[in-house]
Amino acid sequence: MNRRITMGCTADKQRVAQKSRKRITMGEVKAPVEPLHQEREQKEEFNIAEFFRLHEQFMIVKKLEGLANKTLSDHITFMRYFKDWLHGEVKDSENRVVEKGIFLEYIAYLFQREYKPCTINLRLRTLKCYLRWLYIERIISEDISPKIKLVKVPKDTKEPLTVVEVKKIFKVMDLVEYSQFRDYVIMMVILDCGVRINELLNVKVEDYNSKDKTIKISSETAKTREARILPISSKTARLLQRLITIAENNGEEYIFCSSYGGRIHTVNVIKNFEKYGKRAKVTNKQTTPHNYRRAFAVEAVKAGMDVFTLQKMLGHANITTTRIYVNLDNTHLIKAHERLNIINRFV
Repeated sequence: MNRRITMGCTADKQRVAQKSRKRITMGEVKAPVEPLHQEREQKEEFNIAEFFRLHEQFMIVKKLEGLANKTLSDHITFMRYFKDWLHGEVKDSENRVVEKGIFLEYIAYLFQREYKPCTINLRLRTLKCYLRWLYIERIISEDISPKIKLVKVPKDTKEPLTVVEVKKIFKVMDLVEYSQFRDYVIMMVILDCGVRINELLNVKVEDYNSKDKTIKISSETAKTREARILPISSKTARLLQRLITIAENNGEEYIFCSSYGGRIHTVNVIKNFEKYGKRAKVTNKQTTPHNYRRAFAVEAVKAGMDVFTLQKMLGHANITTTRIYVNLDNTHLIKAHERLNIINRFV
C-alpha cells in the first residue's frame, strides 16, 4: 500500500513506495516500414486506409526532429479523434479517397457539436501538418493542406484574475494539507514569474537554484523548445524550498507531486484550481492556471515591466502573443496618461 504524502513527512527519510504502473511513452524509435525518401510512383487516388497507416511513419519523423512530447501527443490524440469520427459517421470510410471534402465534413461536424474555434483549429493544424508531409514526401500528388482553412477565432476578451480575487481564493485554502499547500505554491510561482503550468509541473528538484532563487525551464519541457531561467521572489522561494524538502524526504524527483507520489498531472491541477475558485465564489471568471499567468502579465506591466522582458519571462516566441495577454483596463490607462502628462512637453 502506498503511503500518502502529508505536510508532516519532512522528518521521514523513507522513500515512498512507487506505484506499479507502466509509463506511457511514444515507444522505441523503429525503422520506418519503407524508406521515407524513396522514389515512388505517386498515387492518383490515396485512400483513408493508407492515410492512417502512414501516420506512424510521420510520427517517427517528427519524434526524430525533436518535437516536444506535448506536440507529439497532440498529433496522436487528434488523429484518433478524426479516425473515430470517420469510422462512426462515414460509410465505407477506409476506401474513401483523401480529398478536401472529407475534412470540410469534419469541420462541419465539429461546428455542429459546438466545439470552440480554438479547439477546432488545434485539430485542423495537426491534420494540415500531416497532409503537408505526405505531399513533401511525394506520397500524394497534390498539397491540399492550404485548402483546409482554419476557423476564425474571435478576439480574446477574457479578463484575468484581479489581486482581490486571488486573495479571496488564497483565504479558502487549507495550507496544512499537502495537496492544497502544493497548489498554493503553484499559484504563487505562476503569479511570481508567469511560467506555464505544463512547464512548471515538469520542474525537477535539480532544476531549482536556491542560491540565485531561479527555476530552470529545460528545452525538453519548454513549449518553444528554448530553455530559460525564471527568477522568483524570496517569499515564493521560501515556500518552494519547503515543498522541495517534502519531495526530497519522500524520494521524489519532481517538486510538484501527487498525494501518493509521482509528478502531478496538469488536468488534476486545473480541476483543483476550479474547485478553489468556486469555494471562494469567484465564478465570473475562469480560475485556471492560465488565467493566473495572465494575471501575472497584467500586474507586471502595471508595475513597470517592459514588454520585451515580459515576453522573455512568458516564453513567447512572438511579441504579438505577449500583447494579447496584457488587456489593461481604462483606469490604468487614465492613470498612466496622467502620470506622463505628455502635453506639457508641447506647451
